[in-house]
Amino acid sequence: MDCHSTNLRLWVAVGICICIFQYSAPAGEYYSFGRSVNKSFGEEYLRDVVLTEDIFIPVEGTIIDVDLALDIDHTCICDLQIYLRSPAGEYRCLFSYDWSNHKIGTKIPDFYWTVFDDESTVSINDGQSPFCGLYRPNGSGSLSDFYGQQSCGMWQVKVCDLVYGSTGVFKGVRLDFHIDTESSIETLSVNSTPEPSTGLLLVVSALITTLRRSSKPV
Repeated sequence: MDCHSTNLRLWVAVGICICIFQYSAPAGEYYSFGRSVNKSFGEEYLRDVVLTEDIFIPVEGTIIDVDLALDIDHTCICDLQIYLRSPAGEYRCLFSYDWSNHKIGTKIPDFYWTVFDDESTVSINDGQSPFCGLYRPNGSGSLSDFYGQQSCGMWQVKVCDLVYGSTGVFKGVRLDFHIDTESSIETLSVNSTPEPSTGLLLVVSALITTLRRSSKPV
C-alpha cells in the first residue's frame, strides 16, 4: 500500500468522524432569561400571598428543554407552591412540599438558585436546604409538559405562600431553554453560512478529491 492510499484512507476516516459528530450533536440553541425580582411575601401573619413575575421570551422556536431557576429567601419553603405558565396559557405546579416525612415544628429555609430540571436524578424531596443545585420537580405538573410548545411569548412564574408564620423575599428567577429554531425564517437567513463542522467537512472532501487525483498513475 503506497503513501497516497494510506493518506486517502486516513482522510476518509476523518470525514466519517466529522459526519457522525455533525448528525449526533443535539439540534437547537441554548438561551437563558432572568432577572432580579426582590418582592416581599409580607408580614408573617399573612397567608395565601401570591407573587408573580412575567418573563418575555423573544426567541421563536420549538422547546426541546426548559428549566426553572429560583432564588427565594424564605424562613420555611414548606409553605410554598410554585407554578410556571407558558405563553399558551398552560399552568404546571412544579413544587408542593411533601409533608409525609416532615417533622412537626421544623422549618426548612431557602431556595438558593435552585434549578428545577426534569432530567435531574435527584428529586427536590431528597434535597437539603438551601437546595443549591439541580432537582427534579415534585409537583403535580412537569416541565416536560412544555416540550414541543412554542417558546416565544410571555411566561409567568407564580410563587404562593399558603401558610402564616413564615415570610421571605422572592429574590430572583431565570428560565433556561433549549430551543429548536430551525423552522424560524429569521434563523434560516442568519445561518446561511455553513457552521464550522460543515465547513470542515467540505475542506476534508476537497482534500480527499485532491489526494485521489494525485494517487492516479500517470
